[in-house]
Amino acid sequence: MRQLLITPVYFAVFVSQNNKRTNFNRTFRGLLNHLLTIGEQRLGYKVISSNDLEFGRTKSMQHPVIPTHIYLGIINQLGNFLDQLYLGLDGIENFIACFADFFYGRSKNQQRTRGAGGEKHRRPTFEQALKSHGLSKIMSDEFACSDRRQLSRSLMAMQCVVKTIIHLYTGMRDQEVLRLSYNCLSQEVAVSETVDDHGSVRDSARMISIISTTTKFEGYRKEESWLATEEVIKAIKVAQAICRGLCVLYRIDNPEKCPLFLNSAILLHEDTEVGVGRLDKRAREMNWSRGILIQSADLRELTLSDPERDYSSDNRYALGKPWPISSHQLRRSLAFYASSSGFVSLPSLKSQYKHMTIQMTRYYANNFENLKTIFGYFDVKKNEFVLPASHVALEFQVGMPMAVANQLLADLLGKETSLFGGTGSYMEKQKARVESGELCVEDVRAETLSRVKNGELYYRSTLLGGCTKVGRCDSFLLGDFVECLSCEGAIIKSEKIADAIVTMNSEIASYEKNSVEYQITKIDLDKLVSFQARVIETRRVER
Repeated sequence: MRQLLITPVYFAVFVSQNNKRTNFNRTFRGLLNHLLTIGEQRLGYKVISSNDLEFGRTKSMQHPVIPTHIYLGIINQLGNFLDQLYLGLDGIENFIACFADFFYGRSKNQQRTRGAGGEKHRRPTFEQALKSHGLSKIMSDEFACSDRRQLSRSLMAMQCVVKTIIHLYTGMRDQEVLRLSYNCLSQEVAVSETVDDHGSVRDSARMISIISTTTKFEGYRKEESWLATEEVIKAIKVAQAICRGLCVLYRIDNPEKCPLFLNSAILLHEDTEVGVGRLDKRAREMNWSRGILIQSADLRELTLSDPERDYSSDNRYALGKPWPISSHQLRRSLAFYASSSGFVSLPSLKSQYKHMTIQMTRYYANNFENLKTIFGYFDVKKNEFVLPASHVALEFQVGMPMAVANQLLADLLGKETSLFGGTGSYMEKQKARVESGELCVEDVRAETLSRVKNGELYYRSTLLGGCTKVGRCDSFLLGDFVECLSCEGAIIKSEKIADAIVTMNSEIASYEKNSVEYQITKIDLDKLVSFQARVIETRRVER
């Protein structure tokens, strides 16, 4: 109850689920006001004010979850950019630093007319400088630049890509990323080392990398931190190399005192003050996102994700237009997609994103005991670690049941395959009722989401289809997939049974008939063939 009353993310979900009930708004608003009157000192915690939330039916204007195909395009394009930039990591710092020389990178004619001196005093032209630092392929396409004057814009484009990658993989807000300092990465102990009775270390401590807007002070962070995965670390290394190069132009000896996204305008104006450049303006000028166009399927997906919002009347999401990317969308989409097993299983998804979802599930889940200690900050007044109510970990937790429900409905109701098994037979009946018009798909969606949130239903893909069983499944862990045939929580797909029979026939042919392997495989194969004949074929005949 305490977590519900102090966490806006949890609380908003609770209100949205109940605000259509009779007298809920008036009664619950009164309860909140009464708790506020009692006060934080007596309750032991500060309750959310009713003024901070919208009760009743209001038009949904929250940032949308980015449609699947567009989100995939963003992930893969940014990943390609990062791979391109990371190849130039060793050369970019020295390349930028060389421009502290007024004549460096200028054409031969400009050097001569501006008094660089004779031939022996000539500096490399811009093209020569790129080649000598091995950056010709790096500074191409979106980062292309042909002379000294364009270099500032090119570096800002690199910083924009790094900034967007940090949003994509951490869920940090815009100002939080812009506040990052040069030394924003550190390591924390996620799981302490295990020591036996004799003092010997049996299991080493598990360390994780985190990103923070502030460094530690007097042993404690003053602001929250976020999980820093491999892609984030690589992106920050690129930004740090650019920052170190620019520091030479600013005549700064120690980059640790600088913001991570140091203003590259110093290349054009010597009087530029130390600070962060106008990355938002540069981001709008970049070409890569303009190629990600909205398709009909994207609009259908938007409508399903938020039925109460009319996207057709919003010109920003018109068919054929470039998708209007924002850091808020990336934050909400991360919380939604990272908790979705169906999305993570897409073969076109970069492996780095898949690895990140595993880490988020491990460290941002409800049952991770060090969540506040690692990603929160120390509140001196409360004398304890606090995880801010706005942290993306909380949105990730809220997004998990929604992702499970959506994956279940998309995988089952959205396909023509026949379903069998305990839950599968029930879903097949529901599908038939939806197709006949007897039942509305929105009602099925609402019921499914409610059951997932209440812990009555879960969904994971299996070899024979899917499983809705909540909690541990020993058969699943042991790989005993034929047990699914008689499980009440199983969803069996006919084509999966057929595929399994083909695979096992091929496998059994490689064993000696008298071997143990043959006997075990034969038992499993017989069960599959029997199910196919007794259940699947029977239904086909009845139809």
